[in-house]
Amino acid sequence: MTVSLTQAKILVIDDFQGMRTMLRDFVKAMGVTHVDTAANGKEALSQLRNTRYSIVICDFNLGTGQNGQQVLDEARMHDYIGVSTIWVMVTAEKTTDMVMGAAEVKPDDYLLKPINQSLLEARLEKLILRKQSLGGIEAAIKAKDFAGAVAQCDQQLQGQVPNPQEILRIKGDLLITLGDFEMARALFESVLATRSVPWARTGLGKVHYLTGNYAAARDVFQQVLNENRMFIEASDWLVKSLVALGEGSQAQQVLLDAVKLSPNSSARQKALGEAAYRNGEMDIAQAAFEKNIKISEFSAHKSAAVYAGLARVLSKKDAPDEALKVLARSKSAFKDNPEAAIQTAAAESAVYQTMGQADKAQAAMAQAEQLMASLPGKATPETAMEMAQALFALGKKDQACNLMRDLVKNNHENVEIARQIESVFQGANLGAEGAALIKESKQEVININNEGVVLAKKGEFLEGAKLLRTAVKNLPNSEMVILNLCALLIGLMNKEGKSEDLIQEVRALLDRVFILNPANKKYQLYAGALARMTGGK
Repeated sequence: MTVSLTQAKILVIDDFQGMRTMLRDFVKAMGVTHVDTAANGKEALSQLRNTRYSIVICDFNLGTGQNGQQVLDEARMHDYIGVSTIWVMVTAEKTTDMVMGAAEVKPDDYLLKPINQSLLEARLEKLILRKQSLGGIEAAIKAKDFAGAVAQCDQQLQGQVPNPQEILRIKGDLLITLGDFEMARALFESVLATRSVPWARTGLGKVHYLTGNYAAARDVFQQVLNENRMFIEASDWLVKSLVALGEGSQAQQVLLDAVKLSPNSSARQKALGEAAYRNGEMDIAQAAFEKNIKISEFSAHKSAAVYAGLARVLSKKDAPDEALKVLARSKSAFKDNPEAAIQTAAAESAVYQTMGQADKAQAAMAQAEQLMASLPGKATPETAMEMAQALFALGKKDQACNLMRDLVKNNHENVEIARQIESVFQGANLGAEGAALIKESKQEVININNEGVVLAKKGEFLEGAKLLRTAVKNLPNSEMVILNLCALLIGLMNKEGKSEDLIQEVRALLDRVFILNPANKKYQLYAGALARMTGGK
């Protein structure tokens, strides 16, 4: 939002009425006419959902419920704020935990209490000047027009903007989102050619990781941490690289070092719990999962998978009764959440199996399967993997393999999911069989696509469409299969003329891809082709 301070819409969030009133009066005295206030995270998120604020002034400690870090995190997650929104975190605390936690969600500025009007006004004027160039970029991102957002970045960089580093950073992130790794690499390397900047080096590491060069990624992320150990985002990517290289013990150590610096990241505590579980370090896994549950109590990242993970740890530690109590808490915490219900029932089945209570294990699994059937093609990979682990524990190997086979096929280009599936098979002592299943399943999808492409090139569009429609029916979440069917149907219409039924079919397929991955480059390509074909209708 490119507005002046007097035109800004401002939200003040603080649990103390006196502080809210004082901050509201400060900004009103600056000439601001639109000022709203919120007393806690729930009120704040409700107002952020309904109003696009240009400035948010938020206390870090909001009493019972979400803290300021969690409110900012959730506001970003739900797209209630954009890159041009100014978020100022206010705090009276200077503890390392608070500083690192707040730093991880990257507010635009921090203010230490006590605050006076002149200090606040000076900071806000400075931030507005810095953010004024980001309005067009934000509008394009909000419209999911990532290529347009990159063009906006280029346009801004051609002028005399006060924040070129911020725009370059946004552009780098956008290029990665678009999968344009060569352009992203060139951008990060050009920045690093002038000086070593942690965000640019981390971006370069991401490019290495996402293009499968895990050893180079590991070395780059390690260099970032050697130069600046407080740039903790690099730790998370270093862990991913180490796991991909099969260096699980080192990954766990990196996570342990990271949580010592910043213990209030729920995602990192979850990753530590999972890594320690894979490494057989049950005490560490238990502590990490319990910490996650504690700090996520009021967070949008609260996860039934963590409760299931803790139950698995307790079951391994020969404490199945405690594991069942954890799962009972999960049922209470995630009422009316079918995904959570599946994960909890599957974990419950595995616990009963270790207790030798086969009937209860089968009953819990039957419930999980019934719930899974009610979400055809919609269950998350995390839920599918929880199911597979429980099925392996029950000795239902074929069902577990089928579930994992479908997951690979629907995500055959997703390296991270493939790694997690490998871990599930390794947990069942079927590592070699899992690796073979992943390889075969990926190849099967590639073969189907290749066959469809060959038929299209030969002009046999109807045969190709028949083949790929069946593939899409079986693999409703495979972006590549869906988009190849789009291409084939567009080719068919170019050859034989437009058809309203085919136009609607392509439109529905593109809508599905947009939900799966709005940054998919081929989505933009085919959406443009369809728009030209239909005259923009």
